[in-house]
Amino acid sequence: MKKILISLVIILAGASMVYAADLHGVVTGKDGKPASIKVVLKDAKEVQVGEPAATDKDGNYAFKDIKPGNYVVTIGEKKDNNEWKIFVGPGETRRDFTLK
Repeated sequence: MKKILISLVIILAGASMVYAADLHGVVTGKDGKPASIKVVLKDAKEVQVGEPAATDKDGNYAFKDIKPGNYVVTIGEKKDNNEWKIFVGPGETRRDFTLK
């Protein structure tokens, strides 16, 4: 029984690692300089995932421990037309954006 329990814990821990994903990157303005701006992540059904990320002084943003899949990234206000459809795979995905 103890071996079964240990095996189950190992399998579940491994499965959670496979399905965990991180998305990060840099946002730059039209001028090529880092942008200080809000980044919103929504799933394929347009449901917001977590809290919006604010870029740091170097334009870096990050979303940690999300599920792999299709997402919509909106940077700034939706009316600004800075929206992209992306795919985030298992593990770490880097995606940089330049504002339109």
